[in-house]
Amino acid sequence: MTEKETRQIIDYQLRLAGWEVDTENIRYSKGSRPQKGKYRAIAEWPVGNLFADYALFFEDIFLGIAEAKKFAKDIVADLTQAKEYSINASDLGNATLLKFNSKKYKVPFLFSTNGREFQAQIETKSGIWFLDVRDKTNHPRPLRGWPSPEGLMKWFETNLKENTKNLKAEPYDYLKDSHGLNLRDYQIDAIEAVEKKIINEPNERRALVAMATGTGKTRTIIGLCYRLIKSKRFKRILFLVDRNILGTQAMDFFKDVVIEDLHTFIKIYDVKEIGEKKPELDTKLHFSTVQAMVKRIFDNADKNEIPTIDTYDCIIIDEAHRGYILDKEMSEDEIEFKDEKDFRSKYKMVLDYFDAYRIGLTATPALHTTDIFGSPVFRYSYRKAVLDGYLIDHEPPFNIKTKLSEKGITWEKGEKPKVYDRETQRVEELDKLEDELHIEIEGFNKEVITEKFNKVVCEELVKHIDPFDDKKTLIFAANDEHADLVVKILKEKFADVGIDMDDEAIVKITGSVYKPQEQVNKFKNEKYPNIVVTVDLLTTGIDVEEICNLVFIRRVRSRILYDQMIGRATRRADHIGKEVFKIFDAVRVYEALLDFTEMKPVVAKPDQNFQDLIEETNKIKDNKNLKKQIEQIIAKLQRKKMLSENNLDKFKHISSGLTPQDIISNLRKLQGEKAKNYLNKNLYLFRLLDEMKGIPVAQLISEHDDELIATERGYGNGIKPEDYLDGFRRFIKDNMNKIPALKIICKSPSDLKRKDLKALLYTLDEVGYRKTSLNIAWKETKKEDIAADIIAYIRTFALGLPLVSHEERIHNAINKVKSLAQWNAVQLRWLDRFEMQLIKEDIIDREALDEEPFKRDGGYNRINKIFGNSLESVFKLINKNLYSQSA
Repeated sequence: MTEKETRQIIDYQLRLAGWEVDTENIRYSKGSRPQKGKYRAIAEWPVGNLFADYALFFEDIFLGIAEAKKFAKDIVADLTQAKEYSINASDLGNATLLKFNSKKYKVPFLFSTNGREFQAQIETKSGIWFLDVRDKTNHPRPLRGWPSPEGLMKWFETNLKENTKNLKAEPYDYLKDSHGLNLRDYQIDAIEAVEKKIINEPNERRALVAMATGTGKTRTIIGLCYRLIKSKRFKRILFLVDRNILGTQAMDFFKDVVIEDLHTFIKIYDVKEIGEKKPELDTKLHFSTVQAMVKRIFDNADKNEIPTIDTYDCIIIDEAHRGYILDKEMSEDEIEFKDEKDFRSKYKMVLDYFDAYRIGLTATPALHTTDIFGSPVFRYSYRKAVLDGYLIDHEPPFNIKTKLSEKGITWEKGEKPKVYDRETQRVEELDKLEDELHIEIEGFNKEVITEKFNKVVCEELVKHIDPFDDKKTLIFAANDEHADLVVKILKEKFADVGIDMDDEAIVKITGSVYKPQEQVNKFKNEKYPNIVVTVDLLTTGIDVEEICNLVFIRRVRSRILYDQMIGRATRRADHIGKEVFKIFDAVRVYEALLDFTEMKPVVAKPDQNFQDLIEETNKIKDNKNLKKQIEQIIAKLQRKKMLSENNLDKFKHISSGLTPQDIISNLRKLQGEKAKNYLNKNLYLFRLLDEMKGIPVAQLISEHDDELIATERGYGNGIKPEDYLDGFRRFIKDNMNKIPALKIICKSPSDLKRKDLKALLYTLDEVGYRKTSLNIAWKETKKEDIAADIIAYIRTFALGLPLVSHEERIHNAINKVKSLAQWNAVQLRWLDRFEMQLIKEDIIDREALDEEPFKRDGGYNRINKIFGNSLESVFKLINKNLYSQSA
């Protein structure tokens, strides 16, 4: 490409960003002034004895200098030439130099480009490299496009150092206000961690917050957004989600939640909702889906409507783990025949396009999440939230075992399996099997329709789930058709046991139903439905506190997706007496959980057709890349193995008897030029497969009988309840002298502090011992339903004391304390409140009284006066009786 053609590309890119490009009068003389025009990019502008390739003017203000390289030439990452231009710049005619804190440089913003679109794999050969020389600690960074003139001027007017100081000095008090956001300590810690990263590592420009589902990520992020905008550290934030439903939910929070002085965020700042394409000049927060932003940036027919890279200077990404596909590495050879978009997820395309600080929010960080956002600056796990009392624990899962789920489904040699052809919507019979066909549990409800298995599972669920209860149930099905089947069978099975219910009590909610958002709102806000069957729609971002039962009749291979599903039931719902939630597992989901890295796709762009892939193959020169390309073609062929009977007959007729499986086998035997020749020779067959694109795989139909074997509680690794209790007993005895809190609980329990107990709970949780599981194991082993706490279990196993329930132990202790003195009515009321606090946290002390809910009533000092300044003695009396032999 010639230098002139490269300049034409750069000129076009500048015009797209809003610059008026002046190339008419090449090489202005000294003393020249910018011609009339508000935003001008002038070619060959004099700087000392040199000529800058482009000078960027905002009216007469000399804002930036750009060096233009030849298209094939590398960009110098340190912008040496542009720096020299800036050093030699001077006031020329009406061209005003800005004043800023540099004795060396005269022009603040430097650029270097060769006109090529930025590609991460060859970053020094592409993109627009930028450096702000006002601060010597700034480093060059690549941009995906040119900033707009207004954006560049805004960059200059924004004093990052001053605004960073403002952020650092901004108090946190109003975030804790009970009449405002009323954030918890860990939420404040999360905000503080992000701000420290912004302040202390300005060149890093990314942060990740990992907070368990249900711990208030959105409320936390409202506080963060408010502080970032209020301090002017950022001028406009893009709040990015991957589904409208999540954006609407977050937007409602920003509308309703009071932040400071009884004002909501939206009352203080201009906010644009999902669906509004462009922010106004004073817009501070803009909600958008990833899909909508991709369309605006990369698929916009009106080039003037494409947002510039400076439109937002901060992007907050909710559910950041959902950028499922990590960018596939692209070699230099592949760059010659591949479109970079094939290798980049839409999610990351948007993040990389804007020159913005990125903040990710997730409950479940994954490899790709940390690759994009770095390691979490703050973590607050589900287990920690449970132990802190903010989320609900689950009981050991109910593992529903059936004959088919344990042994699989087998068609013997010579049998004729039936299949359901989605294309014709008919049931057809296959030819006699030449060998045995076996389907394990992971294929149930996906590869094979097995109604009898689902009937056995639903029969068991009917024994555990009440369709009239306020406690709601969420069932995860394999696909849309399976969800319909489960709804139908559940209604039948409830009817079989004489339960007549409202037809709206059990429904399917997937993306295919009429107005899914309305259905979700009903599930959340109304009595019915209270049993919902879904696929993926309700796996993330849906807050229905009343969900107390989760049912898995679909396999999940990703730990991340599984954790998101579990997160649907973790929220507290004290108004319905929710203490735990239950998991029903009919498909052995635990054994299916694999590391996320194993889910990386082989095909970079799954919808790319065979013809394009083969044409690209002809351009590949080295065997390594050719092998990768053939692997993609084979991976794509794998999805064509099971055609409908009509299409398979058509394919075999044209291919002289070959099937897609035959082609896969042949390709695996060939390498290099032989593989290329085979592909080109059979290109007509691949075109035929392209025409069959979108035909779903037929599903086998199983008529095999099934029956329930057992429903067992899962303690992990096949452990039985008695083994679980024995393991806990051994742990206590083995660690009695190693963990100080254990010794205190057994020898001087009244000396136990809240921090010591919390540390012990964390330690026990890490090795798999928690109150909920101990209670279930005790009930199943001893046939006694006692809701005891960890302290009681430790003292029972270590000292041989009888096990007493948590509430009984506390109630007995408080009653004994009440009987030991003549308390007045106010003091008795406070003793009742202490009892409620003990039921919640096990320990009552001075620290607890200086926190909510006691803080609002004056805290320790006021309550101490009520007890005649003898509250410490009262605490000692309570603690002594909490752990007495008879308590």
